[in-house]
Amino acid sequence: MKKLEDYRSLFPITKEMIYLNHAATSPLSLRVIEMIEEHFHQRSTIIVENWDFVLDKIKELRTLLAKLVGTDNSRIALVYNTSHGLNIVASGLEWKEGDEILIPEGEFPSNVYPFLNLRRKGVKIKLVPTPSGGLEPETLLSAITPVTKLLSVSFVEFLSGYKTNLKAIGEICHDHGIIFVVDAIQGLGAIPIDVIDCSIDALACGGHKWLMFPQGIGFLYITKELQDKIQQSHLGWMSVENPEDFLNYNQKLSPDARRFECGCLNSAGIIGATVSLAMLLEIGQDIIYQHLISLTSRLIEGLEERDFRIFTNKDLKKRSGIITFYPRDKSKSERLFNFFEENSIGVSIREEMIRISPHFYNTLEEMNFVLDICGKFQRKH
Repeated sequence: MKKLEDYRSLFPITKEMIYLNHAATSPLSLRVIEMIEEHFHQRSTIIVENWDFVLDKIKELRTLLAKLVGTDNSRIALVYNTSHGLNIVASGLEWKEGDEILIPEGEFPSNVYPFLNLRRKGVKIKLVPTPSGGLEPETLLSAITPVTKLLSVSFVEFLSGYKTNLKAIGEICHDHGIIFVVDAIQGLGAIPIDVIDCSIDALACGGHKWLMFPQGIGFLYITKELQDKIQQSHLGWMSVENPEDFLNYNQKLSPDARRFECGCLNSAGIIGATVSLAMLLEIGQDIIYQHLISLTSRLIEGLEERDFRIFTNKDLKKRSGIITFYPRDKSKSERLFNFFEENSIGVSIREEMIRISPHFYNTLEEMNFVLDICGKFQRKH
């Protein structure tokens, strides 16, 4: 069995800097680059029409994604990003004036605008308080009303790093007849998930963060029950049962989630995504998650020793691969961000706070170096 350090050489970024910004965009591995280059070589030489090769990769990616989330590949549709997947659900359901959608406060806009768009139909959007950094089951229970139709929540909150208890939330939604939708982009690739066990009706996820895909490729998981309630606003030649029966315009839609794939997809992105996901599954989601908890635990410990304020909920059950913090004087956060850049450390600054998000190839030694830099910053400022 390979060790995590055996994969480190697949990421050239490690020779340039300490990259800790996977909650924004992940670097591509050499495996991904090599496969995409092979695809472009085919497309530019004698195998220009390599559609059969691409179709094989599309099927392989659906199968790998199904394995990742605990379903079968008939429930997976490939989409461009999280917003694309959420819009399929939001725009496809039948809404009536007075229907209510619950969304936790502090969500990334991708999980807000597709539903805010429904206000033109008289749908009410209610933001649920998240004082602990994310949606708590007890808070959800108190927010539900007789007209609540849908809840959409992030698997992991982009700012706080709060890991939602999807199983408990899913049970509440199931018991109250509420459609349960998950924005999974900040969790998948870093944390295990089982959509069946968590009673999730739909899950949308872009792949360029923790899944380490090229940008512009993601997926939508949707149950057959919810799929049957969707009235598609967009159809294309790939949406039907037999796409290659070109002149038969009377076909039924595909019985699978593939019906939401209207036409040619991002072939290079799909090929790269297939290689990346195969690598992550080869390593194992449990192994990746435990490694990230080890790294972020060291960060929390060291940051508190250096008198920084931790914004992330420190409860282990609510932790992910994201740690957000700031100096005692919050106005110094931008200077700290610049200091990280000067020392070749890649992080994000969000809402006047520093967000650190390592991945499986990052090391404890790198975390200790980051803490040393934080200590130097404190002494200088």
